[in-house]
Amino acid sequence: MRVLLSSLVSLALLVSGTRVGLAQQHVHEGALCQSTSPDVASSRTALAASPSSLGARFTLADTLIEANCYDEAVHTLEDGEALHPRNSDLQAKLRTTRSLVSEQAYFAGKEQAEMAAKVSRNLLRCSKLGDLNACDEALKLKPNDAEILLSKGDALLKASRPAEAEQTYRRAKQAAPDNARIATQLAAAQAQRQVSLSQCQKGSGEAALAACQSALLRGAEDEFAIHARMGALNQQRNQAAPALASYIAANALKPGDRGVALGIVALTDSGSRNDAVSLAARGSALLTLKRGREALAALRQAQSLAPAMPDLRAQITQAQKLAATQTAAPAVASTPPASVPSTQVAQKRSYSNDAQPSRSH
Repeated sequence: MRVLLSSLVSLALLVSGTRVGLAQQHVHEGALCQSTSPDVASSRTALAASPSSLGARFTLADTLIEANCYDEAVHTLEDGEALHPRNSDLQAKLRTTRSLVSEQAYFAGKEQAEMAAKVSRNLLRCSKLGDLNACDEALKLKPNDAEILLSKGDALLKASRPAEAEQTYRRAKQAAPDNARIATQLAAAQAQRQVSLSQCQKGSGEAALAACQSALLRGAEDEFAIHARMGALNQQRNQAAPALASYIAANALKPGDRGVALGIVALTDSGSRNDAVSLAARGSALLTLKRGREALAALRQAQSLAPAMPDLRAQITQAQKLAATQTAAPAVASTPPASVPSTQVAQKRSYSNDAQPSRSH
């Protein structure tokens, strides 16, 4: 009789363990934590080898909690209730772990509420006050929100920055293609940008520069023309650094323009800018002006400072070929003919950009 009773108990434990294992597998299909912790992996293996071991179950629960896998820790302990239905230690451990899950859910909900409130505050400042910093803060939390993008576009348009407004409205339109107000505001930004572009091309001084800046749209067909115009306007105002920066940007977009090349050479003739970018731009400009030996010298200087700069090798090869053909050409007499005044020769040898680069576009 005792043997029979023992066999029945063993069978009951086996069946119970099988049910727990199946239940655990079913729960873990949806709740299994994707932890890479080796402690979690080894604890899972130990419990799988001995599912009735309360110590192995507690160890796995502890390692899961350390890995912030609270849900799986609760399921692991709940699975043990079928084997240890009245175990006080298991019940105490389960209560503690469930409280951790509740606490985690509470803080997650609180964090979401705080984020929503922050977005709401920033959106209000963006839409009502035109606060661009608030617009950007809201977009950090919700990058593709059409309402925030629309409000930022409105703020940019109000600040006379139509090119940036146009870009922002385009992003908003991608997020909400059927929004009629976005389409209306996009058309308004494009119209305002055309007004600024006209002022940029036809105006003068600080007002024209401001118009150029507001019309500048990255990737647009007129980007080169605007950069070249800004270079000419700054050069007329004796603002060498911004003038050179604009000419370099124009040259990067469209190498080979003679007006831009004249501007770059005039601004770098003093040798005050010896960084790799300026030297490479000077070399490229001198190539455009067919001054091979000078171009080669500038390009080699740029290469010594930045060997990995794109296109330098190809330009150096081009400059070498040009310099070779110019060296092979007959030498020009060093003294002018008697009929040509020496002042005229000096004028012919001077290099300037009096032709005004902006007229070449």
